[in-house]
Amino acid sequence: MSFYSPSVDRLELLELVDRQRFGVEYQPIIDTCSGAVIGHEALARFFNHQGDLVAPLHIFQLLHDSPLMLAQVELQLKRLQIRFRPKNSTLFLNLDPHAFSVFGPTENENVMAKMLTDNQDLVIELIENTDLNDAHISNEVATLMHHKGVAIALDDVGAPGTMVSLNILSNVDFIKFDRHWISGDSCQSKSMKQLFKSLIGYAQLSGKKTILEGVESAEDLAYAAKIGVDYVQGFFYKELFVNEHCGNKGAL
Repeated sequence: MSFYSPSVDRLELLELVDRQRFGVEYQPIIDTCSGAVIGHEALARFFNHQGDLVAPLHIFQLLHDSPLMLAQVELQLKRLQIRFRPKNSTLFLNLDPHAFSVFGPTENENVMAKMLTDNQDLVIELIENTDLNDAHISNEVATLMHHKGVAIALDDVGAPGTMVSLNILSNVDFIKFDRHWISGDSCQSKSMKQLFKSLIGYAQLSGKKTILEGVESAEDLAYAAKIGVDYVQGFFYKELFVNEHCGNKGAL
């Protein structure tokens, strides 16, 4: 079931950005063994002029047609996500490497990099790569952030239509696994199950932490604990979600 309204067209997108109809949802990241909240992931939310949620993926797909607008929106979102962050909690921030690169290759000229490195207890989640150019940009972002002491997570590992850069995989601090490892065809395949366990084993041997996204039931949580996943997040913990409507939600 979809919680989102029908998609917006380009004119509606311009109005949405102009009015800053933005929100943020903080989803807790839970220690699989203790049940403690170890951090929160900030997820972008967008609203049309009627105040209905619009699918973030659709908005970002439109924004990718205009790199400057994408960078502008990403910068505004990150400022809001940091401003309203839950207190005393590590904040996991999704970062589009294409938006980051618009501001420049070095920290001194990159306003996004400066804003992120000026804040403590952040983990930057890099969107998984779909081509070699994406991998190159993601590597540059990871190198810059690590140089400033900011932790890096590789997001959506195993999601349909994505690829894995082994170079990035070897350099991140967190590996975030997509729900497809526990749902759909992936969880039925013996070889995929073994691959999932092997990746978790690799993370343990190399000192990386693992997070399984999309946990929706006690059975999902039990499976994650059984195979050695460090942390989980998902709708099983929906009562702990925190929503902030940071911009102009609804008609004015």
